[in-house]
Amino acid sequence: MKNFKAFIRISVLVMLCAVTALFALSCGKEKEEATAGTDNAGEITITVEVINSAGEHTDHVITTKAAKLADALLEAGFVEGPVEEYGLYITTVDGETADWNVDQSYWALSQNGEYLMTGASDTDIKDGDHFELTYTKG
Repeated sequence: MKNFKAFIRISVLVMLCAVTALFALSCGKEKEEATAGTDNAGEITITVEVINSAGEHTDHVITTKAAKLADALLEAGFVEGPVEEYGLYITTVDGETADWNVDQSYWALSQNGEYLMTGASDTDIKDGDHFELTYTKG
């Protein structure tokens, strides 16, 4: 009878270990499946429409993990300018420079046609946003 009780205890222990192992393996597989194909996790896509001094329009589609517009623009590489006390001061877009000191020109920043009251460094971005950079003379 003692051998039978020991056999039952060992059997139950083995079964519990097996169930625990199966559970752990299945949870790991679910986690793998949940994260499969998420190399792009956190990426968003925005469009920046550039309107140059000749009035020509060029769309730049940017896929980024950046949270701020300035970071996405600099990462994309078609915008240049110094990062100053108040953030990125956009001076050059697609190779065209606007210089207030020379001819009172600048790059106006807007979103969906409305002039932004924040600079690129303070502008949050989310998936699907549309911005415009327009060459403007004051």
